[in-house]
Amino acid sequence: MGRKRRHRERCDAGSIGEKRTHAMLKPLLLEGWYILPDRRVGRSANVDHVLVGPDGQVFTLDTKLWSARDERGQPRVVQLKSGRLMHGEADRDRQVDTALWETGEVSKALGVQVTPLVVVHNAPVAGAGFHVRGVAVFPADRLLELLRGNVGRPNTREAQRLAQLAEVRLPSHQ
Repeated sequence: MGRKRRHRERCDAGSIGEKRTHAMLKPLLLEGWYILPDRRVGRSANVDHVLVGPDGQVFTLDTKLWSARDERGQPRVVQLKSGRLMHGEADRDRQVDTALWETGEVSKALGVQVTPLVVVHNAPVAGAGFHVRGVAVFPADRLLELLRGNVGRPNTREAQRLAQLAEVRLPSHQ
């Protein structure tokens, strides 16, 4: 019973984090971005968000809602230790593997390079963000800044083509 309850609590927390992220992304719609939430990849996995920028760049966005403090009230900083993603003392490097796999699936489906991102709500992130094995990990309050900062020359036709292709090849997971 305890294991099922913990799984349900993690799913509920994940849903809250994804909704927060989605609300943060909405202003990008007016800037030519396409936001595709909760897209299915593989048999049963999902990507929290697939984003297509106005220049045709594609990003996968994995949202994490991690606690800022442990059971003793000590800070849990998200950081890179010995090349591994850590949340306090908890090894979260498997999340990097998942983000890379999901990104690879999206890349195969769309036939383009895709950039993986992990956005963290609640917990502080060391150095305002970092990269681990090609995955950018950063605090939620930097999300729009980082996305906008990576936009190149607009390519409306390509962005629209990729968004439409993603709608077909990456159906909604719900």
